[in-house]
Formats: sequence, C-alpha cells, structure tokens
Amino acid sequence: MLTEEAQGAIRSIVEEAGVGPNGGLRISGANEGNGETALEFDVAHGPADGDEVVTDGGATVFLDETASALLTDKLLDVHAHGDHFHFSINEQSG
Repeated sequence: MLTEEAQGAIRSIVEEAGVGPNGGLRISGANEGNGETALEFDVAHGPADGDEVVTDGGATVFLDETASALLTDKLLDVHAHGDHFHFSINEQSG
C-alpha cells in the first residue's frame, strides 16, 4: 500500500520523468550477499516481464519478484527533504 504522500510523490516523479501514461516507479530487489536485500527505485516506461503492478491513488508502482515478496503487507511512505524524497517502508497497521 502507498500513503497519500507517497502517491503524490510517485505521480510527480513519473510526470517529471516524462515516461508517458503507462509509466511508473519500478522497485527492484538486489541481494547484497550478506543476507540483506537492497531496494532500487527507478522510473520506468512500463512494467518488466514478471513485474507486479500496483496502482493506488493514481500512482503506479512496478515490483519485481524480489521486491514484491519483500514488500507484501508493507506500507510505502515518503518524506520530502528539500528538492528530493526519501522513501520508507513500514509495517501496515491494522
């Protein structure tokens, strides 16, 4: 799920990137080799093969298989820091 703040930030990021109406924020997971998974955020013209597509509040997010498994039952939030954003991943309440 996405907070309202995350929805607005994602819509803005995608619009500024000019990727078109099928674009969205793509989150992919990469194994760091130490048991940790790093998430990478990129703007994409559309989903890659195998991506899960999440649409919430007009914001579109593409999740690769690793990110999808890691983010199940999580809440994506965003915090503005001047001219950029920091995303945070929290447990869903309720």
